[in-house]
Amino acid sequence: MLESFSYEFLVACPNCNSKSKVIPLGEHYPYSTGITKRFICLNCGMTNEIIPKNNSFNQSIISYSSNWNEGFKNIGGAFDWYFGYPLYLQILCCGQTSWAYNLEHLEYLKNYVQAELRECRPYYLSVESRLPLWMKSAKNRNAVFNAISKLEKKANQN
Repeated sequence: MLESFSYEFLVACPNCNSKSKVIPLGEHYPYSTGITKRFICLNCGMTNEIIPKNNSFNQSIISYSSNWNEGFKNIGGAFDWYFGYPLYLQILCCGQTSWAYNLEHLEYLKNYVQAELRECRPYYLSVESRLPLWMKSAKNRNAVFNAISKLEKKANQN
């Protein structure tokens, strides 16, 4: 599931636009409550912390939208779930934005794109089910792979 990559988000610092991290200080799954999330810039040293809000039943408030919504844990867009900072690992590809939360997520996408035979996991929250059709298309395989390669180089520069 996409949630398995949520232990770290590589984001662009809102202060200096450098590679930064958003990490949980405890359990990383979005359904966990009361866990502090910390933003740390690796360049300018800016930090920020938040404890995401819960609903009246003490449950996490989650949105599976590609748009940022204040007060929700926003899963599935080109931003971290908690602060809404843009992901550092994003690039235009085939007229769309390709993104990854962290290096492990990027490696997963690379392996998926390179696979000759792709496993079908019909569960609606699986990583594969959440990938856009243009990324799954065989005709875009080379373009997507090249974009992933560029993101790998970007991630390893700093």
